[in-house]
Amino acid sequence: MLDFTSLLLSIFLSAAGISVVLFGAWVTSRKDGFLLTCAVGAVLVAMSVVFSAFYAKSPQIWVVTSAYALLLGGLSTIYGTAWQFRNDVSPSRAIAVAAGVALGLTLPPHALGYNGVGFFIGFLCAAGLLILAAHHFWMARQEAPGTLITLAAFYFVIGLSFLPRAALVAMEGQAIMPGPPQNWAQNASLALIVAAVPALGALTIALNQKRLVRAHRQQALTDPLTGLPNRRALVEKIDSLNGPVALVLFDIDRFKTINDTRGHAIGDQVIILFARTLLRRARPGQMAARLGGEEFVVVSPTARLEALELEAEQIRRDFAVRARTELDLACTVSGGLARGEAGADNFALILAAADRALYRAKQLGRDRLLVEEPNGTGNEQ
Repeated sequence: MLDFTSLLLSIFLSAAGISVVLFGAWVTSRKDGFLLTCAVGAVLVAMSVVFSAFYAKSPQIWVVTSAYALLLGGLSTIYGTAWQFRNDVSPSRAIAVAAGVALGLTLPPHALGYNGVGFFIGFLCAAGLLILAAHHFWMARQEAPGTLITLAAFYFVIGLSFLPRAALVAMEGQAIMPGPPQNWAQNASLALIVAAVPALGALTIALNQKRLVRAHRQQALTDPLTGLPNRRALVEKIDSLNGPVALVLFDIDRFKTINDTRGHAIGDQVIILFARTLLRRARPGQMAARLGGEEFVVVSPTARLEALELEAEQIRRDFAVRARTELDLACTVSGGLARGEAGADNFALILAAADRALYRAKQLGRDRLLVEEPNGTGNEQ
């Protein structure tokens, strides 16, 4: 088995290497700030190892105090990484609180020369920080179950490995020790860290890659102007449903005239306003999407048209009022409603039926909703 100094050297090389990789990944994907946070944590841990190795050769108070300041600062930052990943907010406050507690408990005994007490408290704080990091990754596991559960397990096991180290220090009962603890628990924990650090780095990079893939997919399924799902997302939604669905197709009346007379910037505001109106009225289980241009659609997994008719009428009226009050425009919308069986193969048929009803609504003067019945007849609502 590697000796104490060799283990520390291995941890330093692994932590330093991982920090470089994480920083490089952050440079290419700066939206994922947790990569930078984790890189900083790895750097602090690597620096603490240097001081720990020096302390093993020349035990001095300032050296061990610096080593634990860097170690617990690094682990607090790693805890902040998990916090940031789960909550998608700045981890500064979480890191400050965690570091303040851990350093406030650990550093005074070391600074006063009671390194035995400092080791005991420091090991407990290290265990707590790593277990808390594992908790936050576990709570975020729905985002990438396999990767996050594995990451949480690694942090949890490493955190647990500090507890025997604390227990053996307590059992020795020395408030002042001649140097760092040298026992089986210390070596076993360090060996575990040596083995785990590369895996932790790889898993963290994997999380970043999964987020990038998910972000690209989200962009491919989202209309950039309104943030609504696009036609592709709508087809996937219908394909995932079973049974009958009802669909209402909306088209903003005389939209080309708005663009020509008021400008495309105002036209974009009209599009955005109608999208917000749809989202405001959408019920759980429904999907509102932009097909393109001034056409929108709402899909509801139900065979009953009555409720969707009423909702569509409310959307139509609500939009006219909001356009007048918010944009100072006399702007209306027409709609066509149809129903059919779910599935991608049937989507074109349902959409065509709704489009026929919409066409008739336009012919009859716009600003109205028509229904395409299954037998091909239409009724004005």
